[in-house]
Amino acid sequence: MSRFCSIVLAIVFSVGSLLAQAPPKVKVLILTGVNNHQWAATTPVLREILEQTGRFEVRVNEEGRGNGPETFAPYDVLLLNYNDYKQTAGPWWDNRARQAMLDFVRNGKGLVSYHASNNAFWGWDEFDKLVGGTWRDTAGHAPYHAYTVKIVDPENPITKGMPASFAETDELYHLLSMQPGIHVLATAYDDPKNCWKPNQGCGTGKDEPLIWTLKYGTGRVFQTALGHDVKAMQGAGFRLTLVRGTEWAATGEVTIPVPADLK
Repeated sequence: MSRFCSIVLAIVFSVGSLLAQAPPKVKVLILTGVNNHQWAATTPVLREILEQTGRFEVRVNEEGRGNGPETFAPYDVLLLNYNDYKQTAGPWWDNRARQAMLDFVRNGKGLVSYHASNNAFWGWDEFDKLVGGTWRDTAGHAPYHAYTVKIVDPENPITKGMPASFAETDELYHLLSMQPGIHVLATAYDDPKNCWKPNQGCGTGKDEPLIWTLKYGTGRVFQTALGHDVKAMQGAGFRLTLVRGTEWAATGEVTIPVPADLK
């Protein structure tokens, strides 16, 4: 065998070895198509944020009706950018799609609930249990503004290595209906001086939970209340917690590093 052929074979074997060591991409299905937020603008950004890490392969489904176990089976994690709150037109999820989502997570896979998705499925108690914290009768938010998100569990795989806090300009959800069993990762102080009108629609004066995890059956759920619109989605803290939370929901582990400029 010539020296040239030996070198080529060595390169091929080396590349093959590296490829064999690389973990398979996490398969993500974004479920959207209805929202009282701008889903058509935010969905491509969600996809871009995930795919630019190189860790995810992302598909989008804008039609919830008729989904079933066979729809979700090829994926590791579902990402909800869906919200039927105060909507007058569908397409609405049917019972088969709802049950398929529950079974998908309950049997060991992952779910990410993004921002206003926790406003979805009013009256469906099992969804409230699934995502752990939902926008119901008590919920609200003061005006969109700049605030500081504080990490309250720095040892969790999703937040480990991140700075103790990061800046966001966003909505700050408050008084969500919280379920037992959630594990809060990050909160923000809801300043009572921030009001829609004098002494009306103000912040609560409390630290409000914004990012959390929970188990559902043998599966994992990651919820972020951040990312109201495309502008808010540019925040480094939102983007990093989204990708790390999605990986955790899908696999139970986090391999995506914290960028050096965020440590």
